[in-house]
Amino acid sequence: MKGLSLNKEEKKEVNTLFVRQLTVMAELTYVRLQGPGFGWSLMPLLRKIYKDDDEKYYAALERNVMYFNTNPAFVPFIQGIVYSMEKENAETPMEDIDTSVNGIKVGLMGPLAGLGDSFFTGTLRVIAAGVGMSLAQKGNILGPILFFLIYHIPFYLVRYYGGVVGYKLGASFISEAQESGLLQSITKGCGMLGLMMIGAMTYLNVPFGLSVETTMAGQEFVLQDVFDQIMPGLLPLGLVWLCIYLLKNKNVSVNKLLIGILVVSVILGGLGIAG
Repeated sequence: MKGLSLNKEEKKEVNTLFVRQLTVMAELTYVRLQGPGFGWSLMPLLRKIYKDDDEKYYAALERNVMYFNTNPAFVPFIQGIVYSMEKENAETPMEDIDTSVNGIKVGLMGPLAGLGDSFFTGTLRVIAAGVGMSLAQKGNILGPILFFLIYHIPFYLVRYYGGVVGYKLGASFISEAQESGLLQSITKGCGMLGLMMIGAMTYLNVPFGLSVETTMAGQEFVLQDVFDQIMPGLLPLGLVWLCIYLLKNKNVSVNKLLIGILVVSVILGGLGIAG
């Protein structure tokens, strides 16, 4: 624990980060989810390290409001690491800082989301509810109190000290990793993991398929089966990449893209082409 001790200035920074990130679930958007809250939490700290350099400050703010989503208990841990990276970058500019920061965020948010959801939401909250309800049914006031304490004490301890661990270990780790070249390897690995997650989520959550069926030479012909034989999920993946292309290269707004998808879906569905 000696390596995790904080001096007065570091404790102030961690406390600022902890208090501000408590609002992360109140700043969700459909496009970036926790991204705006993630960046808002870091705003005063980023301004502090980049001082009067508005260009670097706004660049840092922009990369920290990108899409982000994980269990709230582990948000400070990732923010601590990211802030350590930003401090290193403010002192000695890092190569491909945007890629490194976003790679770390994307690589960590998925596994930590699964860990946090399974433990805090799926296990600890159920146990706390069981204890609380058994007492509440008997009219015991300790029921809701114990539910609150059993769930929230571990949750906020992890939430606070996660920020401490991320901040302290991140500072030394990032410095050593940058010098040894390990940071580039981690960034590449996190990016690959993020792409795998996006591919899996696309296959599972984008229900786009063709419903064209006919008979050819006495044999039933299903167009969707042809695409599935080439690669399952090919059409959903193509749709996602088309959306990314329009957003990134053609500067199509998200609202226009959503309206366009809705209109095209209604037309193709009405014609019986897709469903």
